[in-house]
Amino acid sequence: MTTGDQQPVADDTAEEPKSAEPPRVANIVMDCIQRGDALQLQQCFDDEENPYHAEVGELLNRRDENGKAPIDLACTMGKITVLKLLLEKGADTNIRDIEGKSPLDFACILGRTAVVTELLENETSPDSATARGYTALHRAAAWGQLDCIKCLVEHGADMQMKTTHCERPRETAMRYNRLECAQYLDWAEAKHALVQLIRETKETIEDPQKVLGRLTKDDKMTGINACTEKQEWLDVTEDPTIDDFIQQKKALDEILEPIHVKLSEPPPEKPHRRGTVISLS
Repeated sequence: MTTGDQQPVADDTAEEPKSAEPPRVANIVMDCIQRGDALQLQQCFDDEENPYHAEVGELLNRRDENGKAPIDLACTMGKITVLKLLLEKGADTNIRDIEGKSPLDFACILGRTAVVTELLENETSPDSATARGYTALHRAAAWGQLDCIKCLVEHGADMQMKTTHCERPRETAMRYNRLECAQYLDWAEAKHALVQLIRETKETIEDPQKVLGRLTKDDKMTGINACTEKQEWLDVTEDPTIDDFIQQKKALDEILEPIHVKLSEPPPEKPHRRGTVISLS
C-alpha cells in the first residue's frame, strides 16, 4: 500500500528514446549567428564530416522567410566574431533586403559602430544607395548615430550624395532635428574642401600631362609650397573650427588663383623644327 504523501516511482522503461543526433536546423548559418557560435560555423566549413558541410556555402547568402540574409542578422545583432567569419567566407556585403536596406544600413540605423568599421574595412561601399538615393550616411543622419557618421566620413563616404528629393545627409539630419550630426557634417565638409583643394592642386602641378608647359618653375614652387603649408596646418592644428577651415581655404585659393588662370589657358604651341632642305636639282 502507498500513502497519499508518497510519489509514484518513475518507470525507467517508459522514458522516450533519445535521438542519436540533435535535430537539424533549417539554416545552420542563421542558427550559429543567433547563438553567436562562430566555432560551430567554422567547423561546418572546415570539417568534411560535418552534416552541414555540403550546404553551408549555399546558405551563406540565403534569405530567410523575412527576407533577411545571414549578414543582415549578424549586423543587426552586432555579432562581430561571426561577422568576420561571414566576410572571410565571401558573404555579400552589398546586398539589399526587400525594403532596400543593406547590411551597412542596418548597422548605421542601430548605431553599431564596430560593425560599420568591420564592413568598411572589408571593401563594403560606403556610397551604395537605394533606388531613392539613400546611402548609409543618410540612414545614420536620420537616426542620429554620430559615431557611425564619423566612421563613414573617415572611410571616404560622399557627403554630397543626394536623394531623389535632392537631400544630402546634412539635410536629412536637419529634417530629423539631429543638430549634432548636422554640425559635424558641416565641419567635415569644410575640412574636406580644404583637403581636396590641396590634393588636387599638388596632383595637377606634379603631372606634366596636366600642366602642358603652362606653368613656370616659380609657379610650381609657389603652388607646392602653399599646399605644403596648409597641409602642415592641418596636421598640427588641434580642434579647428568650421571657420578655420573656410579661412585657410580662402587664403589658399587667393595664392593659387594666378596658377589656376594659367592652367585654364590653352597650352603654348611647340616651336616647329626646321627640317633640312634637300635639293632635287
